[in-house]
Amino acid sequence: MKKVNTLLFDLDGTLIDTNEIIIESFRDVFREYVPNLEFDLEVYKGFIGPSLYQTFSSYIKDEEVIQKMIIHYREYYKSNEFDYFKIYPNVLDVIIKLKEEGYNLGIVTTKYKEAAWPSFTNYELDKYFDIFISLDDVEKPKPDREPIDKALEKLDHTGAIMIGDNQGDILSAKNAEIYSCGVAWTFKGKEHLLKVNPDFMIDDMYDLFDILEKLNA
Repeated sequence: MKKVNTLLFDLDGTLIDTNEIIIESFRDVFREYVPNLEFDLEVYKGFIGPSLYQTFSSYIKDEEVIQKMIIHYREYYKSNEFDYFKIYPNVLDVIIKLKEEGYNLGIVTTKYKEAAWPSFTNYELDKYFDIFISLDDVEKPKPDREPIDKALEKLDHTGAIMIGDNQGDILSAKNAEIYSCGVAWTFKGKEHLLKVNPDFMIDDMYDLFDILEKLNA
């Protein structure tokens, strides 16, 4: 029996490169609702990972306006996403091989399912994953442990590892007391993830097999 038989993945920035459409969506929202604010790329990078509510409520306190901003973001994203996203190298090959080897696979994302589903299904990843936990399913998103707990309670697991591109992914794993793994291709830079001390860091998706071999030895 494998000591670690379950892999949980963040979606955006980990399996699928959606960074450009995310930034363009934020830009369009802020142009509409807070035109006096101008952000550089580093600020926009900071918006990737937290929930939309967490981001917008940092600038706007009116709940009604925040909800309008969220709707605006989701509509812009949905209308334009297919012009921007692409799957990262080796992702599909590794996911298929992991599934063939009998691992449980899950997605844990801070996006609403409606927004996350098109890019996820575009590459037929839904054929290989056992569970999909989105913002719709939780009250407390990452870095809280709730999303990981929700995923694991639906899986027959002996041990798990969370793989992601944001500090929230790593912290959520630590809070849930499972292994954590950062991806070096994170848009915010590898050093950003190393600040929260992930258990592992991968430069290529195939590196997961070396990690699993060590954990299951």
